[in-house]
Amino acid sequence: MTHEHEASVTDRLRRALLAFQSAQRLLLAAERKLKGLPAEEIEAFWAASGGSIERQMVSAATQVVQAFAAFSATGLVASAADRHLVTEAKRYLEETKV
Repeated sequence: MTHEHEASVTDRLRRALLAFQSAQRLLLAAERKLKGLPAEEIEAFWAASGGSIERQMVSAATQVVQAFAAFSATGLVASAADRHLVTEAKRYLEETKV
């Protein structure tokens, strides 16, 4: 295993985790914005612009899982905080049945 390869998989994981955190913030902001609105407005939001947020979450979570698999395959060990985010990504994908 070369140092360059380790650096590459580490950077890939770091970028995937940052993208996932960004998508999480967008999702949380949308959920807060929708809180208390009538059901039909909530459904309309998720059918329109909210769908893009959900797709972004799925994509980001998928990237995290893939990047973590590559990272782990090198024998590198992720921090507890990074492992927590990987667990959140896996949980999101399981909950959305992707």
